[in-house]
Parts: sequence; C-alpha cells; structure tokens
Amino acid sequence: MPEQRYYCSFGANLNPEANAVLALTALSRRFSPIVLSSIIKTAPAAMESEHQFLNFAFWFDSTLSAGEVKSVFNQLEIAQGRDRSDPDCSIKDRPLDLDILSVNQAPSPAQHPEYLTPLLDQLTGSSRPVTGICLAKHGLELGHRATTIHRDSGSGHIRVVDQHP
Repeated sequence: MPEQRYYCSFGANLNPEANAVLALTALSRRFSPIVLSSIIKTAPAAMESEHQFLNFAFWFDSTLSAGEVKSVFNQLEIAQGRDRSDPDCSIKDRPLDLDILSVNQAPSPAQHPEYLTPLLDQLTGSSRPVTGICLAKHGLELGHRATTIHRDSGSGHIRVVDQHP
C-alpha cells in the first residue's frame, strides 16, 4: 500500500498529561515523524464529567491501512485501561481516545468537533493563534505550538525536531 497521511486527534481526561506522553511515545515507535498541534484543555462534551480533557491534533504518514492504524489506536487505548467493549465507553471518562479524522486530505470542519479546528489549522498551515499548555517530560517541552517529533531509534527517546510558529 502506498504511503498515506493520517490526520488524527488525541483526547484524555483521566491522568491526561501522563497518558499524552505515553501515547506520543508509543505512537512515535510506530509512526515517525509525527507533527502535532498545540495542546489544549477542553470541557467534556456530550458527557457528564468533572474532569477536563487534554486534546491535540496530529498527523503522520504510513503505509498501513486505515483499519490497521485504528487497530493500533485501539490497542493503545485498551493498554491504558479503556474498556472499548462497554457500550457507554464514548460517554465515560477515558484515559486515552485516539481517532482518525481523515486520510490524505485535511479534515473538513464537518468531520470533527469545533474545538479541533484551530489545532488542525496549525497542522495545515492556515494557522490561527492558539494558546496551548506545556507538557514537560524528560527535558522535552511540547504543546505551546505545533511541533514535529521524531523517535531516536538509537536511544528510543522522542526528539523534538522543529517547533512551528
């Protein structure tokens, strides 16, 4: 299969900072480089919860099919404790929620929640200012603005290559 570009989203409202770092580490092992947007906090939508979500958008290129990428995402969600067999899992607090928004073209606004629009705009070059929060782990700071990350195959660590304005 030829390489395809996957536009995706991350969300978590249970231990979100730690789960974001775990997700980025695991994703960078499979897909590198990954370009991610600023990281924002949002109120829960379409569910009752007192826990705010941490959200960001990201893209990567892969030769895997959409079904294979979604399977990788589901495995990561389950490993972090999400019960995908629960019929109410979409309206419950979650440690990790990874979604494919579109393949090979930027998602249209109708394809995603409104709060993702400025984050996706960052990734497609039609950026609006976004005030992101900072995730700091192992000397890396992510989240203030769009960033390209690579996994260093020698050390296994995530390496920030470029922080986009």
